[in-house]
Amino acid sequence: MNGVQEVVSSKLTAPTIYKPKSGAIMNLPEERRRYKRIEKHFMLTYYAQEDPQHRYDASQLKNISLGGMCLITSLPFGQSTVLNIELKTPFQSELTHLVGVVLGSQEKIKDIIYETHLEFLDLSEDAKQILAQIVSHFDKEESESHE
Repeated sequence: MNGVQEVVSSKLTAPTIYKPKSGAIMNLPEERRRYKRIEKHFMLTYYAQEDPQHRYDASQLKNISLGGMCLITSLPFGQSTVLNIELKTPFQSELTHLVGVVLGSQEKIKDIIYETHLEFLDLSEDAKQILAQIVSHFDKEESESHE
């Protein structure tokens, strides 16, 4: 025998597919983030702490949490660069001032667009309140839209 006939006449069995019982809890990967993140766009200005004269505007904030943010920048920033952020939110007429350290800046479109991840440093109580309000508001809004 050879080829297809061998396979047909062999005693191979189909692989067993695991199906969890109804109501069983699957072992899903554990959430590693300390803070809930939301995906909303806000207007903001950012600049390197050592060069405050060179300010950049951004409207693409990929996500934000109490611990940090991911924003789209027009320049790559080296790891450990400290950026000052002036965030405009719908909750306050004044700018919210944040300081973050760059964890990484990944090129998305060659020489034009970078995804820059920041971890916040020493947030003021006002900034913490605004960030908590942002996350709470948009998390609630997102939950309601899925109902």
